[in-house]
Amino acid sequence: MTIRNEWTGAAIVLALIGQGAAIVWSVSGMVKDIEANTVDIQRMSSRMSEVESTAHSQAVTMARIDANLEAIRDAIDLMVAAKY
Repeated sequence: MTIRNEWTGAAIVLALIGQGAAIVWSVSGMVKDIEANTVDIQRMSSRMSEVESTAHSQAVTMARIDANLEAIRDAIDLMVAAKY
């Protein structure tokens, strides 16, 4: 019966060592994934800033085009009114 107790104790110790190794492996994998995600987030943030800047520039340009079109319409209306 003592041999069985020794094997049981050895099995428990080996199981704990295996679980410890699995935890270390899992944590190191998570750390690697977190670092990779951090880099990706920084890249996306940089791209988003560029997109926001471009969108702002386009909005300003669209407002100018709209104002110019309104002025052209008014000028055409005046020309048509003066002709008739």
